[in-house]
Amino acid sequence: MSVERALWEHDVTGLAGLVRKGEISPQELVDAAIARAEATRPDINAIAEPLYEAARTRAKTIDRKLPLAGVPFALKDLGIAMKGVPTHGGSRIPAFVADFDSVMTERHLAAGLVPIATSTSPEHGLRLMTESAAFGITRNPWNTAHTRGGSSGGAAALVAAGVVPVAHASDGGGSIRVPAACTGLVGLKTSRGRVPLTPLVSESWYGLVIDHAVSRSVRDSALLLDLTHGPDPLSPYAAPTPKGTFAAAAVRDPGKLKLAVYRKSPLGLPISAETLAALDTAIALAREGGHTIEEIDLPYIDRDFIADFARTVAAAVAGTMRGEVLRVGRSISGDIERATRVMNAFGEVLSAGEIYATCSGCMPRRAG
Repeated sequence: MSVERALWEHDVTGLAGLVRKGEISPQELVDAAIARAEATRPDINAIAEPLYEAARTRAKTIDRKLPLAGVPFALKDLGIAMKGVPTHGGSRIPAFVADFDSVMTERHLAAGLVPIATSTSPEHGLRLMTESAAFGITRNPWNTAHTRGGSSGGAAALVAAGVVPVAHASDGGGSIRVPAACTGLVGLKTSRGRVPLTPLVSESWYGLVIDHAVSRSVRDSALLLDLTHGPDPLSPYAAPTPKGTFAAAAVRDPGKLKLAVYRKSPLGLPISAETLAALDTAIALAREGGHTIEEIDLPYIDRDFIADFARTVAAAVAGTMRGEVLRVGRSISGDIERATRVMNAFGEVLSAGEIYATCSGCMPRRAG
């Protein structure tokens, strides 16, 4: 099997196994990923910063005993740092170049992953579509006329295009799950505190943002979580220690499940017939597997819920923009896009009491 074919047909677990057996070298894998990145780059536009030479150097000296030794990887251009690599956050604001690695990056590298690029994001991850004034439109490899979702759209596009088998991603309000759904990948939003965001931040969006990945298989998502989860001294809290490995849980027979189905839009918007048909197909498959399906309503997910979410994000954006002004030492109003300006303005007019009530959970839900 050619290296190019192996890169396309195998997931992370499979590729790491080929490296351990000596059937493929890390250098060959990285070179194949770089070639694939350049071949697809004009069509999907998913790369913010190519890291090709650093990746080739790392591949030459990688310890092949590491669990994911030599497997090509991509880091999202948002919320994570790698020493010497510009982080743009999908923005025209001058890039932040760290002189350290994020804890998450340290764990990626310790697992043996080899970053070949940073992946595109909308500005500061604020939209569920990956396009920005800084980098243009990132497109879906399956159909470049269709959305690839966001904000981890560049990550999803690189995995779906066969450039890398897994890519770092983050999720505050759907930013892993939406692009995974748009590109046919596995996207898991982990529990708050499961993986650290330090030292860039202790928490983001009042704990709504988490880091993990988009992958081709459930087993890869579980394995990568095994290799990256765990507390950090700078984190304000941590998720409970699991009783076993996530990889073992991913292959365990779940038995007969009781599954809830919610058919509505929290904003009262119409649901397309195509979407409902796909949902019915999934329900039929679940019933064939012996699982129980229950149709439910979620009265607490409504416009008030969405308004609270908007307040939370807007306040976080306003704080982030204040930090960016301090970092670059000047006004950034001419650099940021309209969506960011609107969220920033909304965040600046919110009162401290309003944000505390929204984000601390001390406000009782409205009746009716």
